[in-house]
Amino acid sequence: MVFIRKLGFALVATVIAASWSADAAGCKYNNGFVCPQETPCCSPHGHCGNSPLACGAGCDASASFKGVCERYTVAAAGGKPKPVPSLPKGSFKVVGDTGVAAQHIALVSPTKMLILDKAENNPAKLPDGTAAYNVEYDLTTNQYRVLEVQTNTFCSGGGFLPNGTLISGGGAEARLTHTFKTGTGFQSLRMWEPCEDASCNWIENPQDPMWQMTGNRWYVSFTTLPTGELFILGGSNESLAINREATNNPTFELYPKPAGYQPVVLQFMIDAMPYNLYPNVYSLSDGNIYIFANQKSMIYNVQRQEVIKSLPDIPGGARSYPLTGSHVLLPLDPAKNYAHEILVCGGSEAWSTRARAIQSCGRINLNDADPQWEMDQMPTPRLMSDAVILADGKIMLLNGAQVGYAGFLRASDPIYTPVVYDPEAPLGQRWTEWVPSNIARMYHSVAMLLPDGTVFVAGSNQNSEVRFENVPFPTEYRVESFTPPYLTTDLPRPEILSEIPAQLKYDQEFEVTIDVKDTERYEPDITFMFGRRGFVTHSTHMSQRMTKLVAKKVSEEGTKITYTVSSPPTANLMPPGPHYIHVLNNGVPSHADYLILN
Repeated sequence: MVFIRKLGFALVATVIAASWSADAAGCKYNNGFVCPQETPCCSPHGHCGNSPLACGAGCDASASFKGVCERYTVAAAGGKPKPVPSLPKGSFKVVGDTGVAAQHIALVSPTKMLILDKAENNPAKLPDGTAAYNVEYDLTTNQYRVLEVQTNTFCSGGGFLPNGTLISGGGAEARLTHTFKTGTGFQSLRMWEPCEDASCNWIENPQDPMWQMTGNRWYVSFTTLPTGELFILGGSNESLAINREATNNPTFELYPKPAGYQPVVLQFMIDAMPYNLYPNVYSLSDGNIYIFANQKSMIYNVQRQEVIKSLPDIPGGARSYPLTGSHVLLPLDPAKNYAHEILVCGGSEAWSTRARAIQSCGRINLNDADPQWEMDQMPTPRLMSDAVILADGKIMLLNGAQVGYAGFLRASDPIYTPVVYDPEAPLGQRWTEWVPSNIARMYHSVAMLLPDGTVFVAGSNQNSEVRFENVPFPTEYRVESFTPPYLTTDLPRPEILSEIPAQLKYDQEFEVTIDVKDTERYEPDITFMFGRRGFVTHSTHMSQRMTKLVAKKVSEEGTKITYTVSSPPTANLMPPGPHYIHVLNNGVPSHADYLILN
């Protein structure tokens, strides 16, 4: 909303009548063109701007781009307006390069991102001159450190243990050439214990059965359970484009596993063939889990190995690899009894390079007595997009294509323009398009929210090997940082002054003092958001989730406010492991603090 400094309501009424426009017909001193995104309002004098002078009381700069004047409102007489982004559609900026193609990412500490690829001829090199395919990327310097790994991490999965250790599992065949060398990774387990001093590396022992899964798993999903165990589901027995009965691994197993452990067959993973790779899994508030693959979904009890409920198929076509859609558990809210709602968007109409991506989305509330899909439409069809939960709880969809399906040289017509989904808006009013990137990011692209509130964007390799010439889309190594609109307002970011406990227990109260920096222009409106980033690959954000925290104000002195905050009440809501806490003031987030919840 536009902030109208020192304007009374009588003057506001006068301003509304002053013929401000959102430049639908062009702006006089902008050569007759529509005003640009950064200054979206055309003043009565014919100048573009984003200030109250340009936008007036009639047009809200955050919503008036592209020639549509959205009226601002003030909730009540004397009420204070909300801060307005100077870049209402956000911005992209190239900040570094990954050295290896970014097929998988995991935020292993507040400043370190693991980036995994398959064994191929990447620019990053190991000390012996062979090509690297794993790096540790430093988010403060935008430099990478090459890592040695014994097994092929191509199309693997991953999840975090309660102590913050990452387990990577699965992968592909051995590749031994003069350019790169790797052992088979189909059954492999790899461990990463985070460090800040560049001393850590992969821990693995491929010859030890305890460092192997019970079978081959290519395109496997990991999920952290409330118990702290990793639930490892599905995959295929070999590298392939689409699953088949002969290659399907329709089982799950747990990590850590006791000696002699046997995997459990899930009939669901047979019924969901052939589009059942990288299934989506979320833990639920009652201790059960939700599983989605193809168009099917169900609620399952892991301990009893029992199907609790089969849910209706989502309309509109398949939405799992290789007809890859975007999936996300919407942020939980104690005011809504932590209702678990799943959003599934996009996919592909058929297993064909000419197939159009799906434009529809489905949303289902698993807390309903009879859950049903509520269907919605995105602004454009999308395939292989990443669904990122932003610091304010909105969902950003970026990357992907509009034609084809997931696979090497199988998709075309890249999507440059991200969209944001507002879960709190009414049906039909939830989507907004943001500023486009100029980098095509399709197959093997990734994105993730960072502790500073920006979004890390990388990857894209449509090619079976590294290619820079004679291909429609060369292998991409550039890293982009996307700045959401909430970081471009004139309201300073709130600052967490307290030392948040490094380890939190469930239902633990702790005091947090924040500095909101400004109480004169904007009435403080505080929200605590608590989330985990998970492991990202192939548009699958394993274990990504966020919740609002219950907080009560206990004191206020100037711009410093102290709250008593409660951690999530149970592990069913937020399974144990690494988490980040943001404080938001009027939608503007602080830098996040890192902690372990267990």
